[in-house]
Amino acid sequence: MSSGPVARLLNVAALLRHLRAHRAGRSVHDPADDLELALYGAIFGNDFLHYGYFRQPPADAESISFADLKRAMDDYATLLVERVRQGERVLDVGCGMGGLLARLDAVGARPVGVTPNAAHAAHIRARWPHIALIESAFESIDAAAIAPKFDAIVNAESFQYIDLDAGMRNVRALLAPGGRWIVIDYFRLRPDAKNKSGHLLADFEAALARHGLAVAERVDVTENVLPTLAYGKLLATKFALPLARFASEKFFLRRPFAAYLFQPAVRGKLDAIKLDTLDPDVFRRDKRYLLFTLRPG
Repeated sequence: MSSGPVARLLNVAALLRHLRAHRAGRSVHDPADDLELALYGAIFGNDFLHYGYFRQPPADAESISFADLKRAMDDYATLLVERVRQGERVLDVGCGMGGLLARLDAVGARPVGVTPNAAHAAHIRARWPHIALIESAFESIDAAAIAPKFDAIVNAESFQYIDLDAGMRNVRALLAPGGRWIVIDYFRLRPDAKNKSGHLLADFEAALARHGLAVAERVDVTENVLPTLAYGKLLATKFALPLARFASEKFFLRRPFAAYLFQPAVRGKLDAIKLDTLDPDVFRRDKRYLLFTLRPG
């Protein structure tokens, strides 16, 4: 996708990644984040910031409704909740707005969230004051100071932001005997992938071996999450780009001086937009979306 502002705005997945990565470096609460959280809540009506999981992937993106997408986001959380037992102490790393924490709490687990983001932490504390939170980057947690340890650690589309070795060291240190680490995320298949987000799968697997983490379960859910991208591409192609072109043409229609100076450049930017990062075929070629259950060897 082109790097222009319109293209970046249309790329919702990249926008969410940028916001999460940007916020991870903040140590103070930014009131502007509250407006963003309100926007996410108004759009999705839930507390999730991740792909949807379509149990029966539709053949055509045009058959996907907004309700289908919301249901798929909830089914994504169900994949993880199904792997946790009642009464277990569970660490949700990169817990976002707390949607998975709430689901874990509802089934009788004892969830603890980890977030470096002050706005996310404030949102979770306001909605679920009884759920414990660690407001820190995962790599910065002093594992020795935390007791009891955790029966399960969950990384839902969050380990891609964490250093492999530092993250796995803390996973080992925070797991109780017999505990397990559940990771669901996408991984690059090769260094020259079109989109550079996500760890290289080969690097992830090599790090697992270095840290003595054995694969108990590996499920490829790529085809189940790709409708999320297909739906995003459909919205961009059928709605967002045509609206952007219409708005720009209407703006310049009554502003001939601005049109003379800027209209050719704006048209060029809009025409140059590529939707590769929303293309399921590009993702399928370059990446895999995988669910792992891992145990100390």
